[in-house]
Amino acid sequence: MKRLWVILFTILIFSCNNKNEIIEPIDEIIELIEASDPIIGKWYYHSYSINNEIHYVDNCKQKTYFEFLEEEVGSYVSYEINSSSDCILYDKMNVKWSFQDTEYSIQTFYGDGTSSGFPPRQVGVIYQYYGTISDSILSLPVGWNDIFNFKQK
Repeated sequence: MKRLWVILFTILIFSCNNKNEIIEPIDEIIELIEASDPIIGKWYYHSYSINNEIHYVDNCKQKTYFEFLEEEVGSYVSYEINSSSDCILYDKMNVKWSFQDTEYSIQTFYGDGTSSGFPPRQVGVIYQYYGTISDSILSLPVGWNDIFNFKQK
């Protein structure tokens, strides 16, 4: 990363005639870097842990994913094997996410997450997860000793 900054800075110094031409592109690059959160993108179900023992999921369940967008929203799509042994779309939910302190707050829900009554109120949160990213794995603790692990592809 440091090497990239040195190369970029060197290119900008030699290609610009005045200081404003140097400063403006650097500011734009810094904004781009700060705007990109590591959770942005698709995270596929990879494995789960029970009492620190890792279990890998089958090919069908590996299609299950969270997709996190810049606007702190996204989707959760899950796949299951049906009675005919076919891998089918099982469920699809909307997601709201945020980064709080040291972990991600992830909520899944149907629709827009508000009631149709007056006044509208927030309803329908199906699951609330608090997860962390470490070694390119998004870990979501569920229950006492269980953890769902998702990996970006």
